[in-house]
Amino acid sequence: MTLKWIGVLLLISMSTALGWEWGRALKQRPKHIQLFLQSLQILEAEMVYSQVPLQEAFQIIAKKLPNPIAMFYQELADALENKEKDFDEIWEGSVQKLIGQSSLQKSELEILIQFGRTLGQHDIEQQQKHLKLTNLYLEEQWKNATERFNTYGRLSNVLGLLCGIFLALLFI
Repeated sequence: MTLKWIGVLLLISMSTALGWEWGRALKQRPKHIQLFLQSLQILEAEMVYSQVPLQEAFQIIAKKLPNPIAMFYQELADALENKEKDFDEIWEGSVQKLIGQSSLQKSELEILIQFGRTLGQHDIEQQQKHLKLTNLYLEEQWKNATERFNTYGRLSNVLGLLCGIFLALLFI
């Protein structure tokens, strides 16, 4: 009998924790998109006005922003230093890793991979156009992520608890 109640409490607490984790991810996604937008502004300034190489620009961005975006740019800078792969492969691998370490989703993944294919391939004017286009896409994702958090953020906490209680009642 006591073991049964311990199981019920564990089930309720685990489902509540899952609900909180989902809510935390919903809350973090707009923040991570915003940080990436800031990184693109810094990148544009470094490329257009300072005209530093990409590796140096990535190092500057890594020092100015918090993780996980800072880690992303630092890994890019380190990989460019080693130069074992093409830039496209380095960028795509780093973006895949960033998606795993952050709350960014597949929609941002596609935008960032597409941007990486154009990075460093054009003159300054064309590069600025690609940066602005990427900014527009990411801003749209930010709006969607913010709306999603406002709609489902608090609901996820309650939903986790209620699902746990429902499952516990089913098993009793």
